Amino acid sequence: MLNFSVPVMLAIGLSLAMAAMAFWTWFYHDSKHRDLDDWIDYGFSRETLRHVLIYYRSMGISMLIFYVLFVGSCLTLQADGLDIFVDQGKSPIHAGPLSTAFFALDLVLRGGFFDIMEHFELSVTVVAMNRALRWFVWYCFVFRIYYGLTLIRIVVSFAWIWAKVYAVKRKQDANLDR
Repeated sequence: MLNFSVPVMLAIGLSLAMAAMAFWTWFYHDSKHRDLDDWIDYGFSRETLRHVLIYYRSMGISMLIFYVLFVGSCLTLQADGLDIFVDQGKSPIHAGPLSTAFFALDLVLRGGFFDIMEHFELSVTVVAMNRALRWFVWYCFVFRIYYGLTLIRIVVSFAWIWAKVYAVKRKQDANLDR
């Protein structure tokens, strides 16, 4: 039975925040991306590029904040006496801050590379989630999906913006050559 202690409630709150942020990023990003697209079409300059980079930096900072909060949350869950991690032999273990950070990095990579890491059974750490705690599996899933959705959005958007900037720059260079 799940004990609704403060660390568990914080994990639930963080899950909701990550889900909301992923939803917001996915849909708000469309309108922000259209704005960036218009800025490039109608006013390509260093200032426009600065706005684009500030936007991507803010997304990166939010990802870093969620990473740190997730690691901190896992540490407080362990401190509360929950066996959230297991080793290769499925025996419960206590992971320190570094091991927990590598566990979170493993989830980030799995979120970004999807089934590649699962298919080839690649891992960054020997620490694994305790699958007997279904709520913790869902918590890790939300964290992993948040990173997967956000990384996809950033990569596709950045490639689109970069191609757009390149096309506008080529057009400006062609106009200067005339």
